Amino acid sequence: MLPIITIIGSLVVILALLRFKVNIGMAMFLGALINVLGGGLGLEQAWETLYKSVIDPVTIELALTIMFITGLGNIMGKTGILRQLIDSLQRLFRDTRLILIALPSLIGMLMVPGGAIMSAPLVQEVGQRHKMEPAKMVAANMMFRHMWYLIFPLFPTMIMASQLSEVSPISIVIFNLPLMLIAFIVTFLMLFRNQKDMHNGKYQGWDPQALYSLLRSVLPMLTAIVLALGLGIYFPLAIFVGVLVVFVYQWQEKRISPVVFAREFLQSVNWGLVLAIFAIMYFKDVLAAAGGVELIASYLIEQGISLLPLLIVVPFLGGVVTGSNVANIGIAFPLFLPLLPVEGREIYVAFMFTMSVQGYLVSPIHLCLILTREHFRCSLGATYRYFLIPPVLVMVAGTLLFLLLTGF
Repeated sequence: MLPIITIIGSLVVILALLRFKVNIGMAMFLGALINVLGGGLGLEQAWETLYKSVIDPVTIELALTIMFITGLGNIMGKTGILRQLIDSLQRLFRDTRLILIALPSLIGMLMVPGGAIMSAPLVQEVGQRHKMEPAKMVAANMMFRHMWYLIFPLFPTMIMASQLSEVSPISIVIFNLPLMLIAFIVTFLMLFRNQKDMHNGKYQGWDPQALYSLLRSVLPMLTAIVLALGLGIYFPLAIFVGVLVVFVYQWQEKRISPVVFAREFLQSVNWGLVLAIFAIMYFKDVLAAAGGVELIASYLIEQGISLLPLLIVVPFLGGVVTGSNVANIGIAFPLFLPLLPVEGREIYVAFMFTMSVQGYLVSPIHLCLILTREHFRCSLGATYRYFLIPPVLVMVAGTLLFLLLTGF
C-alpha cells in the first residue's frame, strides 16, 4: 500500500510545486525522490537508477532533440521564417482555423516526444493575431496534435499494442474513428465558437509566390523529417541539419558568420527544458524500479473489481502517472491480455488503447503538455479548462461504444 500512497503523494507534490511556479525539473526531481523514499529503493539503487537514467541513450537523444527543436523553432522565429510560413499559409487559405488545425497536425507527424514544442511558436503566431487566450492556444496545439494518434496506424504505441495483443491495427483504427471525430468536433467548437472574424484578409487564391514562400519556410523542418523518418538518420542530427538550412538562409541574406549564428542559436535554446528532460526521465525510471504502477493494478485486481472499471482505470491511470504511453502500454497490456476473452478480443484491446491514450494525453507530466504550457506561460488550471473536456467525452463515448459492441 505504501508505494501506491507514495505515487499519489508525489503527483500531488509535483502539481503543487508547478502551481507555485517551481522549476519543472526541480519539481520532477523532488517527485522522484519521494518515490525513492516511499518505494524502498535504498540509496545505492537510487543512485544506480539516476546514473542509468542520465546515461541512457534514450534520455540523451531526447535531451538533444529538445535542445535542437527549441533552438530551431525559436531561431526560425527570430529570423522571420515562421512569419513567412504563417503569411504564406494565410495567403493560400481563406480560413485561419484551417491553419491552426494544420500546423500542429502536420508537425505532430514527427512522432518525437516533446515535438509539440515545434508547432507551439507557429500556433502562437496565428493565435495572437486573432487575440486567442493562451489556454486556447495550448489546447489547440495539444489536441490537434494528439487526437490523430487514435487512428494513425504508424503511431508507435498502436503498433506496440497490436503486436502484444496480436490484433490488427485496422481493428483499433475502426473502433477509434468515431471517437476521434467526436474529439475533433468538440475541440473545434470549444476553441473557435466565440472567435470572431477567423477569415483573414490576406487570402489571394492561387498564388505561386506564396506557395514558393511556404515551401521555403517549411524546408528546415521538412529536411529534419525526411532525414529522420525517411532515411532513419539519428533524430538530433536530422534536426541539426534543419538548423544548418536556416544558417544558409541567413548567410545568403545577411552574410552572417557561423560564430554569430551559433551564438544566436544557443541563446534560442530553452536550456531549462533540456535539463528538465533528465529529471522527467529519472522520475519515470524510479517508478519503474519501484514497481508502483504494477502494484496499483495488482491491488485493484485483488479487490475483486469487475473487468470493465479495470479496463478504464488502469490504462488511464497508468498514462496519467507515467506521462508515457509506451511505458503504459508495456505495463497494462501484459497485465490484462490474459484476462480478455477470445471472442471480440479486438474490441477490448482497442478500448484499452483508447483509455491509455487519454490518460497519457491529460497527464500533467506529459512532456508535450509541459513543453507547450511552458512556451505559452499558461497555468495547469487554465489549460485544463479547455483541454479536459474532449478527452473526457472520448472516454465516455468509448465506454458506451464498448458496451454496445460487447453487450458487457
